[in-house]
Amino acid sequence: MRSTFDDTPAQVEAMIRVWESRGGSLEDLTLDAFMALQQRGDLAVLRVPEFVPPDSQLNCSVAGGYRWEPPTLVVTESMSRRRQQFTLLHELGHHIQKTDIELGTRVVEHREPEAFEDACCDAFAAQVLLPDDLVDGHISSRGPTVGAATDLFEASNASRAAICVRLANSLQSPGAVIVLNDAGNVTFAAARGGLYPPARYSDQTENPLVRAALEMGHADRTIVRDDGQIWYRDGHSSERLYGQAAWAGDRLFVIMVAYRAPWLSMSPPRDGTAQYTKDRWDQCEHCQQSFVIGFICRACGQPRCPAGHCGCTAKAEKTCTECFLQKHNNHFAPGSDVCLDCAS
Repeated sequence: MRSTFDDTPAQVEAMIRVWESRGGSLEDLTLDAFMALQQRGDLAVLRVPEFVPPDSQLNCSVAGGYRWEPPTLVVTESMSRRRQQFTLLHELGHHIQKTDIELGTRVVEHREPEAFEDACCDAFAAQVLLPDDLVDGHISSRGPTVGAATDLFEASNASRAAICVRLANSLQSPGAVIVLNDAGNVTFAAARGGLYPPARYSDQTENPLVRAALEMGHADRTIVRDDGQIWYRDGHSSERLYGQAAWAGDRLFVIMVAYRAPWLSMSPPRDGTAQYTKDRWDQCEHCQQSFVIGFICRACGQPRCPAGHCGCTAKAEKTCTECFLQKHNNHFAPGSDVCLDCAS
């Protein structure tokens, strides 16, 4: 579950100052972050097929990683070009915060250091890809609409994730900006104002707004409803929210707010409308899909997904440091991090 913090904007401003003091150009990063960073001598950029090397993992919210020695930004190639740019800038955010004493101190002293650092990386990447003058031209004084999301997607090279973060920071009331695939599963979400965003890969088809958009298909129109709800893995929902949804390519943008919806003349809060189901949800760490908990493994005590994965699966597998593929332990020599195929 992604977190938002009131002190994120100040940290991002400081990150930008640090980057510029090191000779970095925000304009160059906005145009092509890969080209700008690959020309630097103090950083390396590593693209990997799909899995981030174990020595580079940070439990990031994005498909990338940061390696300390030598300083390396790791990005998986399985994503779209737009998403790779966002991930690369997210990892640059980790580098900047970890190599500046003042920024690093703010992270360490924060009540939730890891979540705060990751949120600042998201906000930094979004700020670079979507400068203020571009965003301000698409958002009214009342806040963002889903039309702003689709317009920014067309007018920039920014990923949907970057647009989510920027628009969520512009909300005038508790709300969330979400991207879903055509199965109704979350691929990215950001929120503010005390509303928790849905978890990545969580199923949102119980949301009437999402269901209506999925039934409509990829049509070029905006769906508006006043009964939207975020569904969480523990089986409960948010209060009813005012929402809009529209497609941007093969992904669905959803904006939902608790009150003061920019597209409505009147939208008071609806307290006491949250729902709860008996079904409890979890996410499989192996196949990254959400599922209703139906069976608990006696060996590890973890829920077992429909494909048969549980905590035992993770213990029985490791990632090869050469090909970056996850394989069963019997594919490795004892004590080796390189699989037998790569070692031969």
